[in-house]
Amino acid sequence: MSELNSKSFSGDLDSQGVRVKIIGVGGAGVNAVDRVQMTPHEQVHLAGVNTDAQALDSSPIGEKILIGKSVTRGLSTGGDVEIGQNAAEKDEAKLRQVVDGQDLVFLVAGLGGGTGSGAGPVIARLASEQGALVIAFVTLPFTFEGARHHEVAETALAAMRTHCDAVIPLPNDLLLQQMDESATVLDAFAQADAWIGRGVQSICAMLTQTGLINLDFAMLRKVFQGRGGKTLFGLGRGEGDDFMQEALNDLALCPLLHTPGFAKRADSLLVNIIGGTDLSISHVNQIMTAIAEKFGSKEQIVLGAVVDESFQQSVEICVIGATHLAGYRPERKSRPVMPRVEATPSPEPRQTRRATTDDELFDTSAAGSNRPVHESKLGKRQQTQFEIDQEEFLFVAEDEQRGFFDNTERNIFDGEDLDVPTYLRRGVRITL
Repeated sequence: MSELNSKSFSGDLDSQGVRVKIIGVGGAGVNAVDRVQMTPHEQVHLAGVNTDAQALDSSPIGEKILIGKSVTRGLSTGGDVEIGQNAAEKDEAKLRQVVDGQDLVFLVAGLGGGTGSGAGPVIARLASEQGALVIAFVTLPFTFEGARHHEVAETALAAMRTHCDAVIPLPNDLLLQQMDESATVLDAFAQADAWIGRGVQSICAMLTQTGLINLDFAMLRKVFQGRGGKTLFGLGRGEGDDFMQEALNDLALCPLLHTPGFAKRADSLLVNIIGGTDLSISHVNQIMTAIAEKFGSKEQIVLGAVVDESFQQSVEICVIGATHLAGYRPERKSRPVMPRVEATPSPEPRQTRRATTDDELFDTSAAGSNRPVHESKLGKRQQTQFEIDQEEFLFVAEDEQRGFFDNTERNIFDGEDLDVPTYLRRGVRITL
């Protein structure tokens, strides 16, 4: 299990005026934050929120908030989302104090149950109203937990995206596929908690450590300037003689980049690289070139680079990206009707470089690519020859394929925009 390293928080967040709090919501969320509690951090404050008094008492977290005592009498919600939401709304004043004055709030919750799914969006809304940047790490149910849990989780996930600046989902099914057949369900939960801890650590290290190219809280906030879009979040680490390629391979196999709803391309991209004194500008350039080509960014790429003497012959890469949905406005309550437009002449074809496949980008055939640490068993869609050939024309470029869906929310599944016509996504030639 990957625990938070206290050295990662050696920088002084208070010197930046940045106040950070990690809040576990519900049983699963509090358990995940409990693992963060195993290493003390003066600059990062932890809190747990639950309706279950007994479960909350057993947590080592210092700040504990029991909600909905008048609703559940100190018991769990029994998996009822409405009870979880009602419990949070009854104690909004108490919860508002928890997020008051915070600049960055991490919410950790398990979706599909009562408290995490019901109270999570309420806390996210309160933190957002207080002006905090809200980043949520949420786990999704196993398939064997049934359709009802999945429906509850999907509804809660949509609600979280409404109020959070970034939501990183971790499907338990996907994490279980990264493990041996002998692994237990508890092992899968521990694996999810480890990824949450590693993700929180990477973002906090980005804000605390100083180096060659520094990143600050303002840059992080700028990446997530629009809500409602999908989030891209990945981590990779490499060690040894070929540490750079090892890190890119590890990033390519990161399970956080293989969730059904992840953003395959990002409008804004933030990359933080931590390496030793042997980290050269050539290494940074190669890493950034590979990442920019794989994930893309129409608007901006922000780079941070830190030299840590403990990272000799090793490097860690943290990639954070966001899609800014066209036409999205937080205050809008309904989608606009698409106006009728006059036909305009088609633009002239433009010449672009031949597309590069995912394997070519990160060269996964290099040394270390056979490591099974985070290898996903999900199938990877290979690029068709049609896509390679036809990318020379503007009308099939990814950003030009949406037609009348251009100003609506993208319907992304498994990294593909379902609003793109099927014949384009599957490379079917139409003879006119």
